Amino acid sequence: MSPLLATVAYGDPAAPPLAFFRGLPSEPGRARGLDAVSERWIVSGPAHTHRVHAIGRPAQLTPGATMAEIAALYARVLRTRFGGRAAVMGISTGASIALQLAVDHPDLVGSLVVAAGAGTLGPRGRLVQRRYADLLATGDPAAAGELALATMDAPLLAPAVRLVTRALPGPSDPVGLRALVEAEDAFDVRSRLDRVTAPVLVVSGGRDVFYPIALADETVRRLPRATHVVYPRRSHAGVPLHPRFRHDVTAFLRAHRAD
Repeated sequence: MSPLLATVAYGDPAAPPLAFFRGLPSEPGRARGLDAVSERWIVSGPAHTHRVHAIGRPAQLTPGATMAEIAALYARVLRTRFGGRAAVMGISTGASIALQLAVDHPDLVGSLVVAAGAGTLGPRGRLVQRRYADLLATGDPAAAGELALATMDAPLLAPAVRLVTRALPGPSDPVGLRALVEAEDAFDVRSRLDRVTAPVLVVSGGRDVFYPIALADETVRRLPRATHVVYPRRSHAGVPLHPRFRHDVTAFLRAHRAD
């Protein structure tokens, strides 16, 4: 596996670091196209209080890699680039990696934001991601569209989404991306969440098919120092686009800036 991960920085270089872990489909380097626009929106709030470092997924990830092995790569970034302890924020699959990191390397996480995530995937989300992995394996251009539709939970938009996503470039490293998806399939840290010492903000959508509210509630109950914010009518993709998302995240990070 790749020993180092590429990062893109936002905000004041003198501000304390916030490691941002991207969700799927993610890229090893700089986010592209709509993903880049979305990333700038998501980090624009936290960038008022922190120097945000958006970390790309591991390039050429070895098939069969575990989420613990992937989290260890991110832990290396925190140690080598930030000197250890930092605020961490993850969305979707990035939230899974962030929780795994906080469980396995609690000394590295000063505060943690888990957005559209939980201690494990829900049953429907697992089925969707398995289908996505299968499409990636065959190089099917429908892969991106099927994943996008599940995250949006908006059937009426299906024709337009499929048309637009087929015109977008495919992942630069489909084998590594599939390995990440398969690692998340086996991800489940619920029984070890008591190891997380940092304050945690969990932000959930009431219509999230990947991490349903019941799993998010369980995750919050098992974390020693967790706060839960729920946007009842939001789908998985709608969580970071909620009008209050940037405010809620920024307020939490500011409150725990010294942790």
